[in-house]
Amino acid sequence: MPSKKKKIDLTRHAPEYLQHFSREHLLYEVGMLFYLGRILMIARSQAPPPSAADVLHNATLESFVLHLRNLLDFFYSAPTHDTDVKAAMFYDTGQLPLDFPPKSAMLQEAHSRAHKEMSHITTERHWEGSPEKEWKFHLLMMEIKPALEKFTQTASATRLHPEFAQRAKALSEATP
Repeated sequence: MPSKKKKIDLTRHAPEYLQHFSREHLLYEVGMLFYLGRILMIARSQAPPPSAADVLHNATLESFVLHLRNLLDFFYSAPTHDTDVKAAMFYDTGQLPLDFPPKSAMLQEAHSRAHKEMSHITTERHWEGSPEKEWKFHLLMMEIKPALEKFTQTASATRLHPEFAQRAKALSEATP
């Protein structure tokens, strides 16, 4: 849901900087999210893995959750540091469009879990075998697509690199 908070100071980052940033750093986040999600989908269909494969699976899952969290922060969180780059910066108004897709309940829960389970050692982690421990990565990729699509379709062309829009679309469409 678009923030009703103060406008973002667009003078901090020139449109040219944001274009370069979107092509390099933002595209990296989107690419990693969808590449890792596909790896997890393939791994899920394999027989139970040996312990080395478990470690690789967990590392892939943790990386997926980290990139999901980064993108949810980018789209839906207010900046907490002067160096933060947020989606609203890519709009001439400094705000997301009024019809920007709201953060779904599934994404809200995943965002909260990612902050707790990935960034902290906490009693709120789920136990092995608990259904709540599972990350529904395929569904999470589907849930973030509307925000990604709206962003690539409506962000300022002077601020968002055209390669970002093309590659982000290809990445999200390649995921069933």
